[in-house]
Amino acid sequence: MSKTLYRIYRPKTFNDVLGQEYIVTTLQNAINQNRIGHAYLFTGPRGTGKTTVARLFSVAVNTQKRKGFEVVSKDVAQRLINGTSMDIIEIDAASNTGVDDIRTLKETIGLSPTEAKYKVYIIDEVHMLSTNAFNALLKTLEEPPKHAIFILATTEIHKVPQTILSRCQRFDFTRFDIDTIVKKLSQISKKEKIKISSEALEMIAIAADGGMRDAESLLAQVFALENNDVTVEAVSKILGTTTSANILDFIDALVRSDITAGLKTINKTVYDGYNMETFIRSVIEKLRILLFLSISTKHKDIQKLISIPKVEIDILQKIAKNVTPNSVVTMIEECVTALQKTKITTIPQLPLEVAVVNICNKPTQSQKTKSDLKSKSQKTDTKFTNDQIKTSSLKQNVTKKTQTDNLNNTLNEIHGTTSNTSTDKQVIWKKCLAQIKSQNKSLSHLLLQCNVKKITSKSIILTTTFSFYQDKILQTKNKSLIEDIIQNTFDLPLKIEVIVLKEKEKVKSSKLLSYAAQIMGANTITE
Repeated sequence: MSKTLYRIYRPKTFNDVLGQEYIVTTLQNAINQNRIGHAYLFTGPRGTGKTTVARLFSVAVNTQKRKGFEVVSKDVAQRLINGTSMDIIEIDAASNTGVDDIRTLKETIGLSPTEAKYKVYIIDEVHMLSTNAFNALLKTLEEPPKHAIFILATTEIHKVPQTILSRCQRFDFTRFDIDTIVKKLSQISKKEKIKISSEALEMIAIAADGGMRDAESLLAQVFALENNDVTVEAVSKILGTTTSANILDFIDALVRSDITAGLKTINKTVYDGYNMETFIRSVIEKLRILLFLSISTKHKDIQKLISIPKVEIDILQKIAKNVTPNSVVTMIEECVTALQKTKITTIPQLPLEVAVVNICNKPTQSQKTKSDLKSKSQKTDTKFTNDQIKTSSLKQNVTKKTQTDNLNNTLNEIHGTTSNTSTDKQVIWKKCLAQIKSQNKSLSHLLLQCNVKKITSKSIILTTTFSFYQDKILQTKNKSLIEDIIQNTFDLPLKIEVIVLKEKEKVKSSKLLSYAAQIMGANTITE
């Protein structure tokens, strides 16, 4: 291919434009009614068709038949369509940011069009202009000649001065929905005679994040890898995301509160080299659909809100029977938080692992609802006997005792009082410190100055000799990082507490500090 896909399949007429119907209709009506403005502002995310619609409008305003207007000849129209006419001027504001560039435009704008009726100036990325350049442009927009039309395009509307905005007709371009992107990509695939499944196209659409140009660029990359038959696995490798089957298995693990299965899926995703951000985005998208399905179980109602392969809907339909809307909302909130933290952490999978633990440890609303439904509707099927209740209570007590024993064993290991020295019982606190060190070296150094005094079912209590260390460790940002890593390591939501020792206790503390330095490989500790 001599051109990229997004250039080959760029809309040739207004009828080819997808997803921006109200904008196209408004512009067409303005032309038909001879109510053409002198300045337009197109704003919206990248790849949503701003420049394309600007070019189509430039052609249509000179070639579209309407009452009282004589259209240009066919030859001129063809040059306008091909982009070779001198009456359509495109200016890249990112490269021409200075006031001199706008002054040059101001000096030439008074010249009549060479062959068309209107001379159209398309200024792309207009927010990149300097303050002086904006001031020069403002004067031109205030008193433009009748034959001149300005179309300003920007992805950052907040950087455009209000004085400019007030003199333009503003049109907001929106991101394309997944269904629209899949439709366009499917049309391109058929024309290129390349076979690709709807699941693979959906994966590309999700990765494009609402940008048609990005989606077409990704599709071109996929075509370059595969000859005639594009597989889901190939698309997964290129995009850095997993298949829908893995995502659905992960969601099923969350619904079943299966921490092990959820963590295994995450680690396999990382091991296979997939991008964690993209994976989380895909999970959130599927959870959104699960939310709809948990609200309404009728297929027809849901089809109006979502558009994915029927086989996936069927799987999610089964999962939705075991979950409530409230519990799905909790899952979405945890995953959104994980997505935000993934962008700033040095361990990409850690935020999602913490989210899995949080989701699975919370008593889900679905479990409560099921219990209520059984108590109301099931009178003869299932009734707990006193023996069963006692057995259940005994199991809970045993579980609590086991957790307490584990914590006590951990405490013994940390202080070095246990006689078992096998590698399977390495100090858990050492693991925490190692992870903290990988993310915040200065914080790990502060923690080395502390000693673990006690571990309870609710908290880890540290002791230190200086209040300065206490203040630093308990800062909101540092405390949150420590507790996230502790929760991931201990598999328990433990809080961190720091106590400043009295003078008499400082001598004892120094010995334990030396031990902490040894397990972390530190040569010396300076207070």
